[in-house]
Amino acid sequence: MKNLLVLFVFLLSACSVNHGNFTVLSNKIVSTKDFDVGTSKRVRNVEGKDMAHLIIAFPTGTPKLEGALNDAFQKTDTDVMTDVTVKSWFWWIPYVYGNAGWEVVGDAVKTRKN
Repeated sequence: MKNLLVLFVFLLSACSVNHGNFTVLSNKIVSTKDFDVGTSKRVRNVEGKDMAHLIIAFPTGTPKLEGALNDAFQKTDTDVMTDVTVKSWFWWIPYVYGNAGWEVVGDAVKTRKN
């Protein structure tokens, strides 16, 4: 029984990586001339995710940082994130199921007029 438990723990693979904290992050074209974080509309603690599933041994897609940013921007109608933490993760039960993705958490700011 003990050997079976040890084997199960080794078969369940997981990894989480903190890629860093960023002052400003965006994948949109932003005019820095008119960029005023202090007076712009701000939504605090926004979370954006992009993930893909791994079924048996076949991925359903490739998660990207850009997708996580787009998710956060779509939720809040913004175009820039400030004080952002970027993470990626992966876990997998071999030949059964797994999940991988990117996550951004921070404040979202709208700088565009439209």
